[in-house]
Amino acid sequence: MPSPAIDPIRRKPTPILIEPSDPGRSKGRGALDPGRLTARLALALLLVASSAITAHAQDWGSESDDGWSEPPPRYREYRNDGAIPRPLGWSFRAGLGFIDDPNALLLNFEAPYAFDHWVSAGPTLQVGIEDHNTIIAPTAAVTVSIPDLPGSDFDNLHPYGLVGIGFAYIEDDNRRNDNSSAGFLINFGIGLEYQVSERFSISSQMMFNFLPEETLDEDFFYSWQVGGVRIAF
Repeated sequence: MPSPAIDPIRRKPTPILIEPSDPGRSKGRGALDPGRLTARLALALLLVASSAITAHAQDWGSESDDGWSEPPPRYREYRNDGAIPRPLGWSFRAGLGFIDDPNALLLNFEAPYAFDHWVSAGPTLQVGIEDHNTIIAPTAAVTVSIPDLPGSDFDNLHPYGLVGIGFAYIEDDNRRNDNSSAGFLINFGIGLEYQVSERFSISSQMMFNFLPEETLDEDFFYSWQVGGVRIAF
């Protein structure tokens, strides 16, 4: 039992009041508060969610890795919405079709160099073969493509237009005199390409060829490459 305190003025013991214990109060301190329980469960769920996000982010790489900003493998192989990426650099295109007026079988060859997904440039060669007619038309052409059409269903379809400058050689064996001639050529065309894989595409294109100097009495001929293939290197 504690000793009584002494009042320095009255020199009398000052009683120490001891509050009686409250059984119900002490019991309330030990009881589990529902509000605290809810807060603890919420905190635990946040910790679990944070751990899951961290683990998923580690699959993309770490800040020290070169692949931190690279997407997962399937997104590296395909662009947004599943479109196949178009390679840059050199490619080779060959096609088969026909030439109208003068009539001939068309063999078309191109070697474009893609500077980006929009613009490419390179040599083209149209060769027309018929029993009595021969057409050889080399040009230097610039092509502008649309790399991504609106909508995910058309991601691998690429319309394009091209314009070229060169010359045309025309030979007509039915003519007795002056059966061949060469002259200045300006042409432009439109086409549609479908990308089968990253380095292989199929296409079809139409060319409108103008001969300002009337080569062998011809001032225009139309060619249609009905089907063609392109292989990227």
